[in-house]
Amino acid sequence: MIKPLFGAQDDEWVTMVGRYLLNMGAIEMATRSIIVKVTGSDSAPIFSDNLAARIGFVRKHYPREDKDKHSAAMVTFEVALKLTTFRNIVAHSPIAVTEAKDGTFTILGILGLTPTSIENVGELISLEELKGRVNESSAIARRLLDMQPDYVRVLPS
Repeated sequence: MIKPLFGAQDDEWVTMVGRYLLNMGAIEMATRSIIVKVTGSDSAPIFSDNLAARIGFVRKHYPREDKDKHSAAMVTFEVALKLTTFRNIVAHSPIAVTEAKDGTFTILGILGLTPTSIENVGELISLEELKGRVNESSAIARRLLDMQPDYVRVLPS
């Protein structure tokens, strides 16, 4: 029988990582949906590009007529890009664990190993930070989905 590496004490980590990744999946879907609306096709090269590039595309094609809506949309895109970087850290970084005498492990955090200087090679991402990003990513996904009607087809299919 396969014994899970983590126990009930880490259920909240498991839930929050799952929610974050699912929220980011909604952001992925929203960008692709907008791209189809703008280009008229799901085979435009940008459709299969990385999320950061797709966010750049939908940002570039957001209507500028309503300055207030445009300004709010630019903030949404900026946050979406930051969440994309954080998603890559969550998905590709090691976790810090501690082992109990009984051989069980407990998650301490996610090691964000993105050096900003020679003195700061990384940071430990806490459960509280992850929870905040879960809420933020949910709000951004909703905003992107709500923006879909703002887009019009601008490129020939």
